[in-house]
Amino acid sequence: MTRTVLLRTVIVASLAAMALAAAACDKPDASRVTSPSIIALLGTSEGTPDYDPQQDPPADQAAPEGWSVDVGNARFNELENGAPAIQVVTQVSSRPGPELNLWLSGPEGPVWHWSGGSAREYHGVVCFQVRLEDEGEAMPLSTGPLRFSMAFSDPGGGDVVFAKTIDVAGFLPKLEGTVPGPESDAGRVLLGCPRSVI
Repeated sequence: MTRTVLLRTVIVASLAAMALAAAACDKPDASRVTSPSIIALLGTSEGTPDYDPQQDPPADQAAPEGWSVDVGNARFNELENGAPAIQVVTQVSSRPGPELNLWLSGPEGPVWHWSGGSAREYHGVVCFQVRLEDEGEAMPLSTGPLRFSMAFSDPGGGDVVFAKTIDVAGFLPKLEGTVPGPESDAGRVLLGCPRSVI
């Protein structure tokens, strides 16, 4: 092998190694990454959505002894890929057992209900995003201002352990598409938050 060929081989190999290193250091796109804190709290980031919920969210109820839940804020934002979403930031200290339920409600009542896994013992920030639109599907939300509700309840008897409703800050984006199907990420999977938030 001539010196020129050897030099070219070394340069190509070096460039390939640099490209692989850059790819390894590249941070994943949070628009497709599930929420680590939700998984730590529930053991899953996927739930069952209902776009015609017949059950209203429960009235506000303070957390019992051994629990602490601060629903800090809910606001409209965009995922890293520009898809519209709602971002929720909370502080939770929980005990095992109760099921997490989420609602979005408009002026005429609830327009989305999500039920997921049962709480584990957890102490810390819980941050997640709900994708509103994805690949031709969009959550059928009200045109008016929305409110966000978060509740933990006994999965057997339905007794409410904690419940809180707050306003969703910001402006509802224009959404276009059919109602999300059972395998759609929109409205079903709780995604991770931007690194600047957590």
